[in-house]
Amino acid sequence: MTKQTKDVQTVIDELATKGVEALDAMANFKQEQVDHIVHQAAIAALDKHMYLAKLAVDETGRGIYEDKAIKNMYASEYIWNSIKYDKPVGVIAEDKEQGLVSIAEPVGVICGVTPTTNPTSTTIFKALIAL
Repeated sequence: MTKQTKDVQTVIDELATKGVEALDAMANFKQEQVDHIVHQAAIAALDKHMYLAKLAVDETGRGIYEDKAIKNMYASEYIWNSIKYDKPVGVIAEDKEQGLVSIAEPVGVICGVTPTTNPTSTTIFKALIAL
């Protein structure tokens, strides 16, 4: 292993550890708490959509600033509005006739690949749906 590979591995291990800590902290959250967190994350992303667009273009050298800003707005505002009534906590469905109850629970720590062409909007989208 090269030094760079070891550093990347260390970073990944640290992120995974933080992910487990976050999972543990959120494990017993109620629906309202999760909704609030996701909504606040969407608002924060929307508030910084232009700044994040500039960072994306500056860092990658790809794309058009205004297009990145629009994608960031979409990834925060539209995605929030499309998921805000979803229930990721507790009983999400009941079939009394069949005697079935569907219960949502966290699946664990997840990761996602982010392309250099859309680094900020993809991260916003994935973060919101993962929460």
